[in-house]
Amino acid sequence: MDERHIIFGLIALFALSACEHTVATVADNSAQRAANAAYFADDFNCTKGASEQIDLKLLNAATARYMEKCIRLEAFTEGSALYVNAAGIKPIKASAVGLYWKDSDTPKHLKLGPSFVVITARMRDCTKHNEMTRQAALLANAPGTIPAEPAILGACKTAATALFISDAEVVPTAMD
Repeated sequence: MDERHIIFGLIALFALSACEHTVATVADNSAQRAANAAYFADDFNCTKGASEQIDLKLLNAATARYMEKCIRLEAFTEGSALYVNAAGIKPIKASAVGLYWKDSDTPKHLKLGPSFVVITARMRDCTKHNEMTRQAALLANAPGTIPAEPAILGACKTAATALFISDAEVVPTAMD
């Protein structure tokens, strides 16, 4: 074997080992991606039959008790806050929880005039939800790129907890 073949062979061997090293350093994030997908899939999957009926006053008093659970409650709303009764609809909210609506048309309809609603929702901790959103954004970027800050939109931008409303039944009242 002449010297050129040996050098060419070493270069080829070095190139192959470099490729193998690059492939080996790419992390397998499939488990984390699956965990994120499962977490976000729970945002709007509550049903009436699988939820616990509670009172809005109880929700305000014992928020932690209902964290990550499906609940059903009755309230007045104009789409952005929940109120115990129509007389309480003032600039000050009756509930400190934020609202995310599965059906984006519902809050648009409610802005036309406050309504009495029966909602089915999952209570979520916004700190956890925002962190999961941040992790998902990091995993969505190609390895080696600098990810943009995730967009934390809606109620979890300012609220500590939020209701992810799967279903909202607007009940006609004398005000309608």
